[in-house]
Amino acid sequence: MKKITKFVLKLAISLAFLFWLIFKINWQEVLALLSKIEIKFVILYFIVLLAGILVSAHKWQKLAQFKGINLPLGDFFKFYLAGTLVNNIMPSFIGGDTFRAYQIGKTEKKYSQAASSVVMDRLTGLFGAMILTLFFSLLNFNVIIQKHILTMLNLGVLAGIIIVGIFFLTRKMWFWEKIALHRTKVGKYIPEKASKFILEITHYHDNSGVLWRAVIGSVIFSLIGLAGANFVLFLALGAKIGLLDYLSVIFLISIVSSAPISINNIGVKEWAYVTFFGFFGVSSALVITVAILSRFLQMLLSFLALPVYLRNKQ
Repeated sequence: MKKITKFVLKLAISLAFLFWLIFKINWQEVLALLSKIEIKFVILYFIVLLAGILVSAHKWQKLAQFKGINLPLGDFFKFYLAGTLVNNIMPSFIGGDTFRAYQIGKTEKKYSQAASSVVMDRLTGLFGAMILTLFFSLLNFNVIIQKHILTMLNLGVLAGIIIVGIFFLTRKMWFWEKIALHRTKVGKYIPEKASKFILEITHYHDNSGVLWRAVIGSVIFSLIGLAGANFVLFLALGAKIGLLDYLSVIFLISIVSSAPISINNIGVKEWAYVTFFGFFGVSSALVITVAILSRFLQMLLSFLALPVYLRNKQ
């Protein structure tokens, strides 16, 4: 019943945002823009996106190696892509993460270690996007401060960086393990799954700096696979937006879109594109065209991993 209720709420939120977009956007203009896309930009988009995915797969491989899971980079790449496919065909983004963790952990039955590597891949990815959001917003401070919603969201990002940073810096300290093992009053109220997660994360400490290198990898991925790939589509459609303005919101959009409040961020992502880029004078039709194109092309690319999924879906 809880799962059904959660799904219905997410569906309602997605439909609400889509309903807003239907009346907000000039869809004839969108169709006209789509007809102007040249194939060379589509090819370039795929190349840049694949380069970003390769960076992310390498980062995930290093996190898994720290947990004693040693597989070729090619396996991490194909399971990363297959996980994206699962995200696209399942009603929840959790499905892809579960698939990824199971595939790398099944050989040696290291499911807990595999799951923690996927979670840390997500967490460091979010942290990297937060750093880039705050960095470029500070560079563009005079513009961002004039937009109240961007200012408030950046303050939230700053708070998130502080919280995650404190967690990273203190993960070696004794009290986290005590909390995870329910040896404190606070720990008694933490669900079992959360306790296992905390316990796994506390083990990510050695002199190799694996977590901080993962954060750097996330920053590189965000610059290439997110900002770079989407900027190709902006160029393809002839969008007139300054590079600093673009970088000030593209990573923020990814953070907002990652909030698990809708079905596969449908509606939320498109709303964020229209709203945030609208602050810089980019037309709603052009921005929604970019959002739709990126969603469609990413889905199309993920279907390259269909044979991998079919072989491993059990």
